[in-house]
Amino acid sequence: MSFQVAIKKMSLRGQNGERAVNEILVLKDKKNPNIVSSLDSFLVDEDLWLVMEYMDGGTLQDVVRQTRMAEGEMAAVSRECLQGLDFLHSNRVIHRDLKSSNILLATDGSVKLGGCSWSGTALPGCGCGAASQ
Repeated sequence: MSFQVAIKKMSLRGQNGERAVNEILVLKDKKNPNIVSSLDSFLVDEDLWLVMEYMDGGTLQDVVRQTRMAEGEMAAVSRECLQGLDFLHSNRVIHRDLKSSNILLATDGSVKLGGCSWSGTALPGCGCGAASQ
């Protein structure tokens, strides 16, 4: 069985190091159908490579630039985003960069939050961060 993945390269230099580690912790330990899943991570020199699920529909930003969404479609995307935010907030994690380019879509209709800077209080195995570069 083969499938596509998305790979994000993050520098560990400076403050990025803590953000990268937090990103791994949130993605690895906090599974939710509205949050991009982390599959693996690798340390190469001073860079962290995150392997994440691939969302074949692109970003919401891509979609709204190319087409006009119907009201029902906007409502469905909003509902899925709010479910993802509710999950994060219930785990004491804040998505600090919610925007259309950080909302990922799949052709099966799924909507997931990614590409973000997470901010969270220290729960066991929880912290901050997500996908897409």
